[in-house]
Amino acid sequence: MKPYLLLTLFLFSHVIIAQQTSKNITLIFKKSNYHFDEISGFKRMNSLVNFSEYNSYREKYLTINNKDKNDTLLLNITSDKIFLIHNWKELNKSSRVILYNNDVVEIDYDNGFPNFKIQNRVVKSFDINLESQLNLSFPIDNFVFFQTHKRSRTTQEEKAYRMELDQFIQKTKTALDELLIADKISRETYDIQLNYITFYTLNTDPKTNFSDYKSDLHKEELIWIKPYRYFLELYVKNEFKLKTFEKELKDFELKTAKNKTQKKDISLQYEDNENSFNLIEKSTIFTAKAKEYLLYVYLNRIAKSDSNKLSTYSAIFKKYSNDTQLIESFENAFLVNIEALKQNTSEVILYDEQKKATTLSAIIEANKGKTIYIDFWASWCAPCRAAFPSSRQLHEEFKDRELVFLYLSTDANFEAWKKANEFENLTENSYIIINPKTSEYLKKLAIDFIPRYVLINSDGAIANPKAAGPDSEKIKEELNSLLK
Repeated sequence: MKPYLLLTLFLFSHVIIAQQTSKNITLIFKKSNYHFDEISGFKRMNSLVNFSEYNSYREKYLTINNKDKNDTLLLNITSDKIFLIHNWKELNKSSRVILYNNDVVEIDYDNGFPNFKIQNRVVKSFDINLESQLNLSFPIDNFVFFQTHKRSRTTQEEKAYRMELDQFIQKTKTALDELLIADKISRETYDIQLNYITFYTLNTDPKTNFSDYKSDLHKEELIWIKPYRYFLELYVKNEFKLKTFEKELKDFELKTAKNKTQKKDISLQYEDNENSFNLIEKSTIFTAKAKEYLLYVYLNRIAKSDSNKLSTYSAIFKKYSNDTQLIESFENAFLVNIEALKQNTSEVILYDEQKKATTLSAIIEANKGKTIYIDFWASWCAPCRAAFPSSRQLHEEFKDRELVFLYLSTDANFEAWKKANEFENLTENSYIIINPKTSEYLKKLAIDFIPRYVLINSDGAIANPKAAGPDSEKIKEELNSLLK
């Protein structure tokens, strides 16, 4: 056989093998403004759609651009299936579905909620859109209740909530059992839906005694289900003797019942994340996958609390995980390799989106003769991002004045900041702070909570360390006074 023919056959065989081993799922999101509408001023910080692959705790979020036209996403996967969750606008509702390699799925919003259609195979009638068909809505948990009512539940309301939880899980179990008997739902969908709802309920019930569920720690096959992963976290929180430390905050501003501002010294308790990481590593009660997940959770918490030893804990985590993509992504996101810059005390070190470094003092010096309005924010801070429309409006109102708007993020995660920065269209004078915990300048400003606004006068000095937000009339008065 001629050499070129052998080469052709060799290349062709490798193409066939690659096609056979390549795994993907196609998602077609039909044109809709569903994701882009804000409900009651609430703006979601996380993606509405996320998924985990089988036997993996990695949660991946999808960015959907289907406001003006259909958006098709190709998910490249390594396992044979994923568990996908599409949250609704209502905070207690979501659609949950198992999707398999080579699936082609269309999602429309014609009925006011996400509706799934699997195009390449026949499915049982309740394997998709189960929640909307049965009108399954989780009871409003304590967090959402507080967000809505700006207060905690009373004792009577807490009792009613627990009864509602019990009724919800019983109703759901009965409905799932009836569907399984009638052969309207597959056993796999039945199992994952039941486990999802069971662990969600355990996690949200304030009376759950986690020591009663120690045997569930060995259900490693459930690691791809988010409520199970959160169950593992709560088990550590409730059953381990975790160290905490106290931090005092001076002149902390609190809102009174009459919406007035009152300054008060407060003390807050924080978990010692390094100690918790070490306790989990030494523990023998978890499966290998569960321990790896929990170590990863606390590695992220250490990163966000700006530990001096992040590279040390990252090295320990590598002993328990062979997921090189995950580790590389983590180290890039949290800038593990620049710990020296993070410990700088004399300057406020800043990165732009291209990771080009500068300092706050250099920016102030370059803008001498101008007033600077600094907005301290973060990608995870809902009030910070809710103020951006007002900030843009204020920017437009003062665009012809000697005023610089400077956006400084306290994010620990560079990639999260970059994504939010692009989403909010902060195209200039926007940076992430590399050393928010160690900078003496920021310590003097006491940037403990955000959003926070600071005014710098034309001489480069601090004119007001606690300036008004962009949505107030007071800031306009302050700016006009400084710009005279």
